[in-house]
Formats: sequence, C-alpha cells, structure tokens
Amino acid sequence: MIAIRLSIASVDSPLWINVVRNWFDRFQKVPFSDTESIVIIPSVGAILLTDSGSALTLHAVGPDKSTLAFIRDAISSEISTAVPETTRGHRLELEWDYPAHIPLPFR
Repeated sequence: MIAIRLSIASVDSPLWINVVRNWFDRFQKVPFSDTESIVIIPSVGAILLTDSGSALTLHAVGPDKSTLAFIRDAISSEISTAVPETTRGHRLELEWDYPAHIPLPFR
C-alpha cells in the first residue's frame, strides 16, 4: 500500500476551511480520535481526515500510484465543488505529498 496526503490551508480567510469541513461532514464519518475521523466518500473510499482547527489534512491509501492519482483527482473535485476558484485565484492552498508511512488507522 502507498499513502497520499493532502494538507489544506486557507489563503485569505479561515471561513474556507470551515466550508471544506462542512462539505466533508455530509459523508459518513467514523471518529478515530478527538481530531481524526475516517470519512467514506463514495467515489474515493475511506480517507482519514485530521482537523487541527485552522487546517485540514487528508490521508488516503491505495495499491499503486495510478489508484492514488484517481483518488487525488476525486478529492480535488470534491474540494473544488465545495470552494470554487475565483477570478482572483484560489481560496485554498492544497499541498499534496507521499508520506513515508501508512497512517495508523489504515494499517
């Protein structure tokens, strides 16, 4: 299994993190800890959502990079639907990377 991580921060207002948080609240959630939940997104599967208050982090796992590319596109689409881009640019900063370790809830 390979993991992918998305860090989401607001560029201009903390409101946009709340909008994304509320968007993910519409999916089935299973609490894992005080700050972490497993969220089931029908087009993606299970993701780990970590909520630090001012930022969100999403983790997903897949068997290969092509599956992770699909997951990345689907999550990006969900976020773009929740917070559309404006003519002035992005309201959110999205930073994707591949962590060295699989998050504990997915082991």
